[in-house]
Amino acid sequence: MRVANTLLIRDGQVLLLFKEGRQKWFLPGGKSEFGEHVIQTGLREFQEETGLRLEGARLGAVTTIVVNEQDHEWLLFTIVGSGAAGELAPYNREGILQWHPVQDLSHLPMFEGDRYLILKLLDPKVHETVVTTQYYTKDYEFLHLAT
Repeated sequence: MRVANTLLIRDGQVLLLFKEGRQKWFLPGGKSEFGEHVIQTGLREFQEETGLRLEGARLGAVTTIVVNEQDHEWLLFTIVGSGAAGELAPYNREGILQWHPVQDLSHLPMFEGDRYLILKLLDPKVHETVVTTQYYTKDYEFLHLAT
């Protein structure tokens, strides 16, 4: 399965989506449609979930997510935007959208692999696509990350 999420930074803040069912913060995103390339997925999902049109989209990260004990994996493509146009819709079918200061990322409830990717992509010294494999238990507890 291919999924894409989107990282947008504005004024030192990251736009995140809180999914109540998981009790965690996520980057907005979702599954690719048949024949859709990952940048298109990121743009479409971002607009569907936020009401914003992403500008300056580029591929920031490619992550293989491995769920141990289930022989299950998928590819996550993180799209990074340089800006957005439109008006933010603070709620959607997935949850609540909110801007968070970058310094708050260290204590927000989120998957550790997501936290790693966001912070890595915010590092001004990183100019290449970040490629990782993240390993989780069947209950989605973080095990480790390989680069």
